Amino acid sequence: MTKWWNGLHNFQQALFVVACAATLFMIVQIVLLAIGSGENDATFDSDTSIDDVDTINDGGVGLTIFGLRILTVRSIVAFLAVGSWLTFALFYTIKFYALIPGVAAGIAAAFAIALFLKATERLQGSGNLQIENTVGKTAEVYLTVPAARSGAGKVNVYVQERYAEMEAVTDSAAPLKTGERVKIVGTMGEGTVVVAPFAVTENKEEE
Repeated sequence: MTKWWNGLHNFQQALFVVACAATLFMIVQIVLLAIGSGENDATFDSDTSIDDVDTINDGGVGLTIFGLRILTVRSIVAFLAVGSWLTFALFYTIKFYALIPGVAAGIAAAFAIALFLKATERLQGSGNLQIENTVGKTAEVYLTVPAARSGAGKVNVYVQERYAEMEAVTDSAAPLKTGERVKIVGTMGEGTVVVAPFAVTENKEEE
């Protein structure tokens, strides 16, 4: 084992350490999900909670592509695990050129995780969720909500003991941008809520 390790290039050694750490982290997440505690674990399982704490979300330094949250803890771990292992394996034959397929595979893994998370959010947001229970709740804009009901955006709201992603419209004269905290003031049709900036709702309450 020592002989094998010493025979590796320094870059390979670094890749091996990163790959092992990322893979271990993924295994921990899978185990938590399997035993049912991952859903309540804010450190390892909930991307929403982790992103709120670390500001790795769409309102902070997060990255959203085609409506998919790419820069989350899970997607980063997937990128590191898949990319590092492939680069490590190919380094034996093509040296540093292995970074090209490694990075490509890591990005593909990150997108796959993002798609999985989006599908999971949709399943959680559906089911027996009663949309009227969202009225009065505080939400965070996920995708920009166009002004004056000229289109629909999306918000994340905690309702019925879970996070749900919902389509949203607003009567505000200005668009509500990603990351902005808003208040749900009504509903419109099935699965769509009406939101307003806090300044507007506070003024109405004072009147």
